[in-house]
Order: sequence, then C-alpha cells, then structure tokens
Amino acid sequence: MTRALPTHVAAAVNREYGVLSIERALRLVLDNLAPALPSIVKRGDRVLVKVNMGCSGFRSPQTRLTTHPLVAETIINALLDCGAVVVFGDDVARSGKYCGAIHEATGMLDVAKKTGAKLIDFVTTGVREVRGGLHHPRNYLVTNAYFDADVVVNVANCRSHVGIGLSGAIKNMFGCVVGLRKQLIHNLFPGDPKSFGRTIADIYRTIPAQVSFLDLTTVAEGAGIRLNVRPVGLILGSTDAVALDTVAAHAIGFERLSIWPSHFGGLFGVGCNVIEDIIVSGLDWQQLSKLRLEYPYCAPEKIPGVYDHITTFLNHTLLRPRPVIDALACTGCGDCVQRCPVACIRPVSGGTYKIELSQCVDCGCCLKTCETGAAQLQFVGLAKALRVVMNASLQPVQPKAWNPLDPAPGG
Repeated sequence: MTRALPTHVAAAVNREYGVLSIERALRLVLDNLAPALPSIVKRGDRVLVKVNMGCSGFRSPQTRLTTHPLVAETIINALLDCGAVVVFGDDVARSGKYCGAIHEATGMLDVAKKTGAKLIDFVTTGVREVRGGLHHPRNYLVTNAYFDADVVVNVANCRSHVGIGLSGAIKNMFGCVVGLRKQLIHNLFPGDPKSFGRTIADIYRTIPAQVSFLDLTTVAEGAGIRLNVRPVGLILGSTDAVALDTVAAHAIGFERLSIWPSHFGGLFGVGCNVIEDIIVSGLDWQQLSKLRLEYPYCAPEKIPGVYDHITTFLNHTLLRPRPVIDALACTGCGDCVQRCPVACIRPVSGGTYKIELSQCVDCGCCLKTCETGAAQLQFVGLAKALRVVMNASLQPVQPKAWNPLDPAPGG
C-alpha cells in the first residue's frame, strides 16, 4: 500500500503575549507554511477569519478560552499584506442584540479598529442549511459569512475540553453553526463523546478552512475540574487542521486521550492524525520539551440503550419544543424581526408578531433577543398532543372516597 505524503505543520516558539513576540513567532510560522500564504490568498480575495469568542459568557483573553486579539490582529495584517479584503467574527447569538459587549470583552473590537478589517456578527449575515456527511444529524445551520468568502482562515485557541478532550482547530469551525443549533448537537449525544466528536469532525469536513492557526502560547488545562492557565509556548499553522490538533495533543501530553474529532478527521480523510506522518518545521520537534498538562474531567462513557437513543433522538427532532411568540407578552418592538436570520417572523393584527414555524430553523436568536420573554419555547402540534396523552397516562389513579352507604367490600 502506498504511504500518504507527509503533512506539514509550521511551528514557532512564543513565550508571551507581546506585540513583538507574537509578530516574530507568526512570521516564522508563515515563513514555514506550506504552501505559502500568498499562494492561498490572492489580491482581492474575500477572506473570512474565523476567531473564537467563547461558547458562553463574556470572556476576556486572559482566561485563554478565546482567540487572543494579538494573534488575530497579526494574522489579519498578514492577510491584508496579501491584498485580501478581510472580515472576521464568530457566532455570538447568545448575546442577543448586544453582541458588541462580547466583541469588546474579547478584544476583537480593538482588532477591528487597529486593522480596519470588518468585525461581523454571524447571525446578521444570514444562514443556510447545509447537508453533512452523517445520517444523523443530517443538516447543519451555517452562517452565510462562510459561503460569502473566497478563503476561510481558521484562527483557533487550544484548551482542554470536557467531552472531546481538546478544543483546537477542528472544534473552532463548529462556531460557524449558528445559535441554539450548536446546543442541539450537544444535547443529541449526552455522555457520548465519541458520537459528539464524530459530529464535530463531520462539520469540519462539511465546512473546512483553507488554512488554520492554533495558539498554544498558554493553554487552559483541567476543564471541568479546576481550570488553570499553563505556559506551553507554541504557535502552529497548517493547511491541515487535523494535523494541527494532533501536534497540539502531543505537545501538551494529551496524546493518550481519545481526541475523537482528530480521530474521525483522519478517518474521514480531511487531515492527518498520525504524528509519524507529520513534518513539523520551524523548530526541532524531536528535541522540543513536551509538557503533560492536567487532563479535563472525563465522565464515564455512557453508551445509550436503544430506548434512550430513540427517545433522545425524538425529543430533539420531531418532538422538540419550537419557538413561539406569546401575543399577550409581546410589546411589538420588532427586535426579534431584526435579529431573525431567515426572516420568518411576521406582523399580525394588534401590533404583535408571529413566527412562521414552517420557515423557522430553530436558531433561537429571537429567544435571546426578546427582553420581555414573549419569545419562548413551547411544544406545539404533534409534540404537544403526545405529551398531553403521556402526562394523562402517568397521572396516578385517585382512590374513590368511601361512602358509608356503599356496600362493604365483598359484602
């Protein structure tokens, strides 16, 4: 059997988040990138830089759960030097209409000011359903920002992750899936990191990046136990995100963990997850001192039975709750209309609004935007009818009150 050609990963040592240090390290990474960045990005190309602004809350760069702004700024400047038209962003639908607060907390607003690149919200660009390569989930709701770009550059942050072990370059593209549709994917595989990791790899297979960068200057370890930030001192770059995560896992001592996104990325043929087939250039990889960071919390793997598998599937698909607007609570402000990425919210009599469920994609943006609670999840149609029947069947039978005029039992 013919052995596959080696995959190249460019690497550089970086010990601190200083302007000169980051620029020096990324210049070395770019000098060793194969193929070179100017052969990937041409003058006039529309480039989307996918950064990570965190999965919840308003994270500062110091927590190391988001892309560091200096890394993003330096890469954007390199793309601008290639003559690209650059936009950058992440899905921040959790913030409702106040995405500016996340942009400021993560330092990305300053990046936009310094570089002139446009900071975008993945909701306002619109979304579309994309068919993946699995039987379930079949479709992913992806921001149009991905499809509007000629080139996608993935600027990821490395950290430990409960469930899949390591969050890196592959996982960062999961952020192109918009709104509550990400949470739905989590909910489909409770206690099943293998299936969740396979889905993450399939999303990357469906919406890959042309080039990826992975920051390990410092890495958050021990997710789910006690999150610590440890110095690792590396920045990586490659056209192969699977190889980046594989090198990262070996650099921090996670090579013995089951990193399912990398495993399935290799199985799907979207990258190399065999460390022996990866050439690391820019430093002496064999002589580099590897660390052994604390593993994330790994719950005992729960293999669902047939009943659990079926009920989980139904509860998050056919029988899932849907977003509706309570006309009595609706003030008619129209914020949900402005935020809906598929324009499925219509005005009705009385100055309120209604969601056309046949067009709704369950992104949950209206739920996050509505400040009165008028937009809410409810069971409708078949899901509501079945739950009424099930609740009725589960009600305990109340004993009939004894009447002294009734015949005695057995009498």
